[in-house]
Amino acid sequence: MATTDNKTTAELKKTLAKQDKTISAVLNRISALSDEISSIKNELKRFKGDVAGDVKYLTDRVENF
Repeated sequence: MATTDNKTTAELKKTLAKQDKTISAVLNRISALSDEISSIKNELKRFKGDVAGDVKYLTDRVENF
């Protein structure tokens, strides 16, 4: 019985170690994706501002033509 318990405990420890690595990798990936989303949001905000400026410039040029 003790041998079975030791074997089961060893298997559980292996499983926990594997899950720990997996969770760590997932957390790192989530962090990277979060950073990327933040960067994309900033780029989109700047893009919208640039487009708005271009549209205003073109509208002013057409109105003053």
